[in-house]
Amino acid sequence: MKVLQVEHLCYSYHLGKQVLRDITFELESGNLLGITGTNGSGKTTLCYCLSGIIPHYLGGIMEGKVLINGRDTKEIPLGVIAREVGIIFQDPNLQIMMPTVEDELAFGLENRGITPALIRERIYEAMELVGIIKLKDENPVHLSGGEKQLVAIAAALALEPEIIIFDESLSMLDEAAQNRIISVMERLNKIGKTLILVEHTPKALKLAKKILVMEDGKIIT
Repeated sequence: MKVLQVEHLCYSYHLGKQVLRDITFELESGNLLGITGTNGSGKTTLCYCLSGIIPHYLGGIMEGKVLINGRDTKEIPLGVIAREVGIIFQDPNLQIMMPTVEDELAFGLENRGITPALIRERIYEAMELVGIIKLKDENPVHLSGGEKQLVAIAAALALEPEIIIFDESLSMLDEAAQNRIISVMERLNKIGKTLILVEHTPKALKLAKKILVMEDGKIIT
């Protein structure tokens, strides 16, 4: 089953250069796609389009289509897209706001009006899956970069998206932390999550079943 279809996607920031040019690809449920390319090739902008940040938050000029389970992201509110697509940024500090790890994981669920009992169940499942239960009472400010990234992953998982995008999530981490995150990526894919890894790191890209290479806003291979 196709969970993601990108059809002739083009994008320009307001009155600026075209950043994405005629991007077309599709992704089956449970697959693991790698996307790589030089800095400035449009990878992060593509992530914004796939997660609905574009066009709902950043605006600009978007042409073509991004379909999530057959629905056009232009026609779906960002909050609805976030239930199906989670995104992990390069810098976890951009995603973490709450005073404890447990509060961080509960935040998004509380905003959806989920019952306290179900919130507790989901956050503990997510923490167990990424191996951070022992950190549940810690203030994320005091955690290492790798631990913060695990918290960001667990917070996304608690919302139960089908697709998770990792936008160069290993680039700010040391080797030990990278290895830990890669193990989590493998675990998530084994349980059926559809993953998109935007990466330069060869050992992460080795996980991918298919790799797209971007250059100057286009997929070149």
